[in-house]
Amino acid sequence: MNNISSTRIRVGVLMGGISSEHEISLLSGEGVVHALTALEFEPIPIIIHRNFYWEFPEKHILKTEDALAELKRLEIQVIFNALHGAFGEDGRIQGLLDWLRIPYTGSGCSACALAMNKVHSKVVARLADIRVARQLLFRQDTWAWDRSDSVSRVEKELGFPVVIKPSSQGSSVGVTIADNAKGFLEGVEHALEWDNEILVEEFIQGREVTCGVWDCEEGLPPRALPLTEIRPKTSSFFDYTAKYTPGASEEITPAPIEPALTQKVQEFAVRAHQTIGCSTWSRSDFIIGEDGPVWIEINTVPGLTPTSLYPQEAKCAGISYKQMIQKFVEHALRKRR
Repeated sequence: MNNISSTRIRVGVLMGGISSEHEISLLSGEGVVHALTALEFEPIPIIIHRNFYWEFPEKHILKTEDALAELKRLEIQVIFNALHGAFGEDGRIQGLLDWLRIPYTGSGCSACALAMNKVHSKVVARLADIRVARQLLFRQDTWAWDRSDSVSRVEKELGFPVVIKPSSQGSSVGVTIADNAKGFLEGVEHALEWDNEILVEEFIQGREVTCGVWDCEEGLPPRALPLTEIRPKTSSFFDYTAKYTPGASEEITPAPIEPALTQKVQEFAVRAHQTIGCSTWSRSDFIIGEDGPVWIEINTVPGLTPTSLYPQEAKCAGISYKQMIQKFVEHALRKRR
């Protein structure tokens, strides 16, 4: 099928959102709008503020219920979703757009909801023979009485150190590594500030890599992009500071990893993408330990600034930022048809 003509196609670009990744989403949205403009689409930047108000061009600010009517009034033909985290990457905005019958970029409602929950997505990955880290789960409503024997459980089933993370947050928000009982208890309390479900995983020493999946070519199966190795300079792992502070991490694409291991990571990334039900694109994160790659999580709306990890990998595969954005929009329009 020939490329869909971009002329006069009106694309609503959703950015901002209510999650902890609001500022990052704004940067992603700005990159998308710039690319769409250069491609001669008609981008309509739409900022969702943390108070749930939607801001349209010329500071036109509306409540959610009125904003949905505005989408129809503006005759938005497709939505480019640049929202990260809760209410943007977890299936809720996708379900809303499905109800409005407005096509959108990226994965659908059910895949996003599954991918966003680290507990549930790991279960699915394990069933697909993808290696994942051993884990324990703690919940806000039972922590008061789980707390007393939680340390002994962790020591017995996982051993220290452990990684503590909110179940449904992105960008490593609320994530800590605990080397002892005191650090563990403090880490859980910190993570509970972000989520009511907390994942405690065995710590796996190794190299941090990420692998994007390209899945927007009509008639072709999803394929893995080149790997990126991430080497934090200022943190012990790829935390929020390491991700978004210039110079805090070294990102090497393609990753200097032997071909057989690279192929295994790519195979796991594509398998996770397909098993979880993702569409268009995704990015899976891994730790390569002594026993090989361990799948950590999948992102259905990774960062979209021109220097973000997924665009870096696409560029290494010969796909420019503008080509990437165009393919995503075209794929969303084809799905509608």
